[in-house]
Amino acid sequence: MKRKILTLVTIFPLFLSLGQPSVFAEEIDAGTPVEQEDIENIEDQETPETEINEDEVEVVEEINKNISLVGPQVFQTSALTAAAGSDELGNSYMYFVMHGTPSALAVVDMNTNELKHTYTLSKSTSAWGLDVDEDGTVWVGGTTDGNVYSYNPNTDEFHDHGNMLTLPKDTAIQDIDAVDGIVFGSTAYGGSVFKYDSSTGELENFGQALYKKEFAKSIAYDQEADVLYVGVGSKADLVKIDLKTKKKTAFLPNEYKDDKYVRDIKFIGDKIFARMDPSNRLVAFDKETLEVTDEIELNSRTISLISPTEEAIYYSKENSLYKYDLNTKEHINLNVSLLKGTELLNLDFAELNDPNYPGTTLVGLIDNAGNVFKYNLETGYNEITKMELPAQPVTLYTMIQDEKRENIFINGYMSGGLAIYNPKTNQSTLHKDISQIESMTIMGDKLYIGAYPRARVLELDLTKPWGPMNPREIMRLGEFGQERSTAITAVPKLNKVFVGTYPETSIGGGALAIYDLKENKQEVYENYIYNQSLVSFLHHKEFIYGGTSIHANYQVNERGARFFRFRPDWPEEKEYIHLPIEASMITSIIADKNDTIWAMADGTLVSYNPETKEIKTKQILDLISGRFRNAKIIEGIDGNIYGTVEGRLFKADPKTLDIEILVKEGANEIAQDAEGNLYYRNQADLWKYTFPTEEAEKK
Repeated sequence: MKRKILTLVTIFPLFLSLGQPSVFAEEIDAGTPVEQEDIENIEDQETPETEINEDEVEVVEEINKNISLVGPQVFQTSALTAAAGSDELGNSYMYFVMHGTPSALAVVDMNTNELKHTYTLSKSTSAWGLDVDEDGTVWVGGTTDGNVYSYNPNTDEFHDHGNMLTLPKDTAIQDIDAVDGIVFGSTAYGGSVFKYDSSTGELENFGQALYKKEFAKSIAYDQEADVLYVGVGSKADLVKIDLKTKKKTAFLPNEYKDDKYVRDIKFIGDKIFARMDPSNRLVAFDKETLEVTDEIELNSRTISLISPTEEAIYYSKENSLYKYDLNTKEHINLNVSLLKGTELLNLDFAELNDPNYPGTTLVGLIDNAGNVFKYNLETGYNEITKMELPAQPVTLYTMIQDEKRENIFINGYMSGGLAIYNPKTNQSTLHKDISQIESMTIMGDKLYIGAYPRARVLELDLTKPWGPMNPREIMRLGEFGQERSTAITAVPKLNKVFVGTYPETSIGGGALAIYDLKENKQEVYENYIYNQSLVSFLHHKEFIYGGTSIHANYQVNERGARFFRFRPDWPEEKEYIHLPIEASMITSIIADKNDTIWAMADGTLVSYNPETKEIKTKQILDLISGRFRNAKIIEGIDGNIYGTVEGRLFKADPKTLDIEILVKEGANEIAQDAEGNLYYRNQADLWKYTFPTEEAEKK
């Protein structure tokens, strides 16, 4: 059902600072930590094998001489998660997983707050599984290849134990639990559970934790009973796996199954505590009966284990530290505030060599910027310390060139950041204080940005310095159940910005949102294309052209992706353009200088003549991957169509649709400079493709 909403919009400022390439500014939104959900798109989806139509597509060989490395563009200091531990001498450390390409494990001495070591987690762009074993060894479970790593503070030895993923659908480790050198792990997107014995090197996979559940989000091992507990999604369930009998028992009550995941599992005495997500409920179960015994509302990502000094656990709620008495079931607000807008991401106990912290101290990470909270159980003394953590190059994501092809705007994946690269000077200006960007468009001197999360829309004035009100937030569509602003275009004549979204929590498909820059008003049309996401927009002459994805709300629409258009001043009336092919998504739409409309429909290049209604298609690949990002096309200075799809950089003749593959792998997104050179991203690096001159070809 479509609902049109007209509201007067309040402008939300983003408090930002000017960044330089060599200066690493602070993380933007301390209250919005980078979550595992942030990686659930094309970069970490299962990627089917793709095939080139060899009979129809010319593959250009020996192209290495035409490409050159420009290098990383976005660097961020972003701690995804943390855990505290100690060595055999009693020295306390905090271990941070740093987001990057590759990621890193940072070891910080908790007594001096100094960085002791940084270890590269090769083959991982992030890591969420983190646990400290009884002997002090810290274990890390990574993505995207599912490697397990360990660091022993007693010997200063770091090891990469290799890839633990053995099932075809698995691409990432979600959580781990380490006991006496044995690591239990849970995975996505196969939703399986494995056991790795580090002393023997033996690896065993127990298969999918629960039938048809793609995410085995959390895991905990009960050593006494030889039982695994696994939190799965989506939607949420909780599974008990008896490792002796291999019997699986799902026991989450129906009232909790509307949650997306069971995020975290802890054993406290004879109880199992499971953290629901996103409802912020902590549910306690009796180990024997598996019945619910208690429920707690909280905001922290997890809870502490039982206190070594009393029968209590700790958590945070509404920016404050709480204690929960397990005997009296009393919730005590300790009136200890965290940084504004933050909550505890992990909680551990440590013993510090500091007179301000006698006995046991509660420690925890509160944001991605590396702010660590300390609270002494004996004295109540507390403070927040910003750790100096190492910045890492991050995977590049969205790219766009300006209208004169003088600058290329490049966004960082997950932890965000926006680099503005000047091809003439080969210099970049990096602004760190902006989140992941799903879409960008330029209108005059303004860059309009579709930002993640909560489907925000930002306006960046390119004539003004980066600062507290530049960029400014003009829309936020999270209240409509939208999470990603995946399509964006602007209409100068109307002074309006049009945004299409990818929903994650709403019922139905993506929304069409229109922002009137003069009146500061927005219109929102929910479920604009029934049960599909809006993933590509183009304004050309009197129409806005759009493309959809069949993926919405983690559901798949049985009807194929839609290609459509509407008049900007009459969005209620849309016209469908029926393609002669079936596609799961239409990811990029452009118009060339002859007013032909071009689009990528899965692995097929499509041309549409608005005057004659003639449609031509040329298949480049048989199979594609992902939900809303797998291809991008532009019109080159020379009039040819250039694009990337599934890692291939290609050139298309607009008259014959003949295709040349210029780069066969590792090419994503595309932009072009004023000299005609092409640029694409591959992981954290920007690459340049230079067309050979006649002299070079003669050689």
